[in-house]
Amino acid sequence: MNAITRERHEELKARIEPLRAQVDSWRKHKGSHKKMPESLWEAATELAKVYGVSPVQGILRIDYRGLERRALGIKQSAAKARASQPRFIELPSLPTRRAEHVVELEDATGRKLSLKIPAGHLAEVLPLAQAFWRPGV
Repeated sequence: MNAITRERHEELKARIEPLRAQVDSWRKHKGSHKKMPESLWEAATELAKVYGVSPVQGILRIDYRGLERRALGIKQSAAKARASQPRFIELPSLPTRRAEHVVELEDATGRKLSLKIPAGHLAEVLPLAQAFWRPGV
């Protein structure tokens, strides 16, 4: 959302002052972990619909996401339900390089052995080659 003009901001400050005083009073007298009264949320939401969420939130110093959800008409219970549900996001697989090495061994008698070795496992070729060329096997 674009920033509001200086004139609109001054207009908002004048209109929001009574609400800001109510919010400040509520903060001074609230118990611990008490939610802001719905009547204050409703008044803040109406102003946010006219002037924008950010300017209203900045003056009142209230929860940005809560005000945004209310201004957009997203029900609190639906938002909580979505937040509490496990989420699964499927990521597309990245193309992987399935490098494979083909090693062909042949001894003096003409016996042959072909090995397909996945990338990163070339160290396993040496014992196989030694066993292949071992006399009497």
